[in-house]
Amino acid sequence: MNATNNMLTITGGQGNYPLAYIETDRTLEFTFASSEFTLDMFGMANATPIEAKDTSTMESRLFNVETGLKITIPYQVKEDSVRIKGFTQVAGITPEAGKFAVTHGENDEPETTILFVADDAAVGEKMRVAYRRRVNGASVATVQTNARTAKGSLSAHWPVYTSGSDTSDSAIKGYLHLEIPRVRVTALPGFDTSYKSAATNSITFAAVDPKEADAQMYSLTYEPLDGQGKVITTPSVGATEW
Repeated sequence: MNATNNMLTITGGQGNYPLAYIETDRTLEFTFASSEFTLDMFGMANATPIEAKDTSTMESRLFNVETGLKITIPYQVKEDSVRIKGFTQVAGITPEAGKFAVTHGENDEPETTILFVADDAAVGEKMRVAYRRRVNGASVATVQTNARTAKGSLSAHWPVYTSGSDTSDSAIKGYLHLEIPRVRVTALPGFDTSYKSAATNSITFAAVDPKEADAQMYSLTYEPLDGQGKVITTPSVGATEW
């Protein structure tokens, strides 16, 4: 959480020190980062729903040409999506010179078979094949060209720990609660997949004036715990509202 108060400095006369400071604007930003991947962060930030469905993804791999001058892809691939450098695909299931044939499997036998003629391939030869593979049971968040970032309210919670002078063992002695009634996402999550390091997705929320009658911008609440580190469930004496 970063709260900033910007000032305009007023100077005059022969003195070196400012005569006054006038507040120009304030900003309140909250940044959250997590190395645990979840698609929910991307869906929420872009205000887009997450759909559960089958889809496809483009990939390429090296395959060995097997006996019978064929390549077997152990997946279902999209019709007319197979690409091999130097070859084109025939319309039917019989290969021709310079052209390969593709036979697509069904749901219970998802293998895809690519056939060549004798002069175009040899058993044991390696070929790179590109194709669109079926992705089953996927979660998909689709961001549109005219998508707007999400807006709403924000709640955040931090544990407050004791020091060595408070107790013999360090423990949580309370919680700090942050409530911002109106925010907008200003920095979207992305990826930094550096070698052998966790990809940490982060998101930034900027507070927006809620224009409420009580002029409340945000609130910070400290909640103390009892002697056993548990939430106090008994209402305070004389409490009238919460």
